[in-house]
Amino acid sequence: MDDYKPISQEELERGYFFVTHKLIIKKLAFALAIFILVIIYSSLIFKTVSYFRGPGFNASALEIEQNTFDWASYHKARAPQALSLGNVEFTSLGDRRYNITVLVENTNEDWTVKNLDYHFVSQGVETETRSAFINPGEKRLLALTAYRSDTAIKNPELVISNIEWYRIDDSFPEINIEISDIKFQAASRETVDGVSTDLPARVSWKAYNNSVYNFWEVNWQVALYNGDRIVAINELKTKDFLALETRELETVWLSNLPRVTKAAIFPLLNKMDKDIFKDIYVAPRVENR
Repeated sequence: MDDYKPISQEELERGYFFVTHKLIIKKLAFALAIFILVIIYSSLIFKTVSYFRGPGFNASALEIEQNTFDWASYHKARAPQALSLGNVEFTSLGDRRYNITVLVENTNEDWTVKNLDYHFVSQGVETETRSAFINPGEKRLLALTAYRSDTAIKNPELVISNIEWYRIDDSFPEINIEISDIKFQAASRETVDGVSTDLPARVSWKAYNNSVYNFWEVNWQVALYNGDRIVAINELKTKDFLALETRELETVWLSNLPRVTKAAIFPLLNKMDKDIFKDIYVAPRVENR
């Protein structure tokens, strides 16, 4: 089948026109493209100038300035609050020896005092420097016991230095040692079967390890108060305090004591120290039979 069709006169004339006017058509198309670009860019420039001269730019700039994040205030708000300090108190033990104590509290719930150095100053004389830690939300005593001084202690002041804060996270161990049944018994004499025995002053209490951790050792600070004033302190160390264990503890004073109205117990357990943990408590498995 022959599909050939002869070219018409109209198609020949149209082709001839495009061939003879090809250069002019290209120039016209190029000029039209330039014209369209000029219109587009002119419109953009006009709108940009109008925006910067108009109130819209000033309003946007003011909004950006107002919404700029105040990093200084942010860090200040999240910084640890200063330790809460009680009054510095001292008691004479005789023979030029003194106990110097102050109750401190870390009111921060998400900051721990990893370490701090402290000493006391009395009449220009500085005591030796000691170190301490304070867990979040805990109270403890900063103390110097049986301190010997050739000059009488008067109005001692606490000096804290080199305090090292540490922000805790979810990995911080949940440890709660619950104290109950705190009892103070003054020195007394008891007679049993005709035999008299002198009993020293003592404080007893119950301690419950409400955690899943076993501890190698726990230190305890014991303070005796007359009203709001600390009149005597003592320290006790216990070994192998196991998870969910309850212990009955006691400490004694062999020296004479002034009037005592109450006692307070402060467990010392540095949660930042990994060496205090014996192992992780694992509940016993119960098999279904």
